[in-house]
Amino acid sequence: MTTSFIPILAVDVLGSVAVVVIALLSLYKARILREMDPDNAVFLYLLWISMGFTIFSLSRAFGHILKQFLVLTSNTEAWHAISSYSGSVNTVTFMLVGLITLFFNQTWNINEKIFSSRKKLENTHIKLMDLNQTLEQKVIDRTEKLTSSEHKCRRIFEQSLDTIIVTDYEFKVMEINPAGIALTGYPREELITKKMSVGTFFADPSEWKKITNKIALKEYILNEEAEFLRPDNESLLVLITGSVDYGAFGCAKSYHFIIKNVSEKRQMEQQIAQADKLAAMGELSAGVAHEINNPLGIILGYTQLLLKEEPEHKNDLKIIEKHVQNCKTVVSDLLSFSRKGSPEMRIVDINKVVDGVIKFLSNHTDFRNIEMTLNPHTGDRLNILGNEQELAQVIINLVINACHAVEGKGKIDIATHKTQQDKILIMVKDNGKGVEKKNLSRIFDPFFTTKPVGQGTGLGLSVGYGIIKRHQGDISVKSSEENGTVFTISLPADRTKK
Repeated sequence: MTTSFIPILAVDVLGSVAVVVIALLSLYKARILREMDPDNAVFLYLLWISMGFTIFSLSRAFGHILKQFLVLTSNTEAWHAISSYSGSVNTVTFMLVGLITLFFNQTWNINEKIFSSRKKLENTHIKLMDLNQTLEQKVIDRTEKLTSSEHKCRRIFEQSLDTIIVTDYEFKVMEINPAGIALTGYPREELITKKMSVGTFFADPSEWKKITNKIALKEYILNEEAEFLRPDNESLLVLITGSVDYGAFGCAKSYHFIIKNVSEKRQMEQQIAQADKLAAMGELSAGVAHEINNPLGIILGYTQLLLKEEPEHKNDLKIIEKHVQNCKTVVSDLLSFSRKGSPEMRIVDINKVVDGVIKFLSNHTDFRNIEMTLNPHTGDRLNILGNEQELAQVIINLVINACHAVEGKGKIDIATHKTQQDKILIMVKDNGKGVEKKNLSRIFDPFFTTKPVGQGTGLGLSVGYGIIKRHQGDISVKSSEENGTVFTISLPADRTKK
């Protein structure tokens, strides 16, 4: 009996050990799978089941081995005492395995929902990444467009030949382009750092007040004409266009101004009008001069004849002769004014002409108490293509006018200069009383003079104007009571190669 029980015993013990080994191997494999994919619910279930079966196999194998040991050692009563405990452990373990299997369905459903939600989240994440990349690209494109637009606006602002000024609500300069700096004559730092007002540029504060009133009423101005005064006391005629800008939400309002310098344009218009006026007066003067010149010649001839034959009326005849000579001088000026001038043009050195005029006039009694200075251009010769006698006539007339302006006791400066644009300048400056502003626009008109009766015909500057124009040049005047008067002649330099 005992011998026949041994194989069964061996199978029971070895089977129990084998069950434990298999359970441990299953637990080990389930653990490896779990570590490979911690979020997999099946692997979690296998791990739990393997743990339950491992506990069950250990309990069952220990119980079988202990039972066989107690039976073989005739301790059957001891086994009966502890068998209930071993059975309870097996039962609890088996119930645990059953509960795991029972609740796995719920776990699986939850896991499926989690995986489904995870998949949706991943898809949403992919879409968000695509949208984010698209948004980033759109932001990059929009930023490039904004940068390009800002660059274009900045180039327009910087390269504009007209003055552009941006001010705050108090008309204080916040931004100004290079053309504005050149126009106003103030440094950029001073304009912006000190927040200069646009009204500072106006020669007449009342003009600025009128403009601000119009802006307050209409919120814009269009081509308002005004006079600017630069720091060097140079006046400029400008046209101003401006408007209010309320900006974006929450931003303070500002004002934008576009200012055009029309001084040269206005001066050119005046010169054209002057040229037309001179042309008309020239034609009229030529006819009048020829009609008067012949009778004056007869009167003068008979007067001089009577002076020889009737000496008793010498005084009266001298008076007649004097006034006839004055009349002939006026007629001569008229003829000079109307005459087209000699067509003979040669290369003329301006410094030489000016020097000759100074030497000629310095010996005249009217210039004895006048300090005359000459500041000639140094370097290359100031050659022009012109008529030396006519040019000398113009300069003599300007210097004599300066002498009258300083009333025979002052300073007269004559200077010559060559610009980078190949223009030769002749400047005649005096420190006299100056020319009234109302007379500046008429100073080159024929017969216009501010001198007393008998001291001028009003043709000198008109004749000079015509001569300079025939030489393709220009003549301008600036005058003020504080600084006297400056006449500037501009002539094109000769470009003939030596």
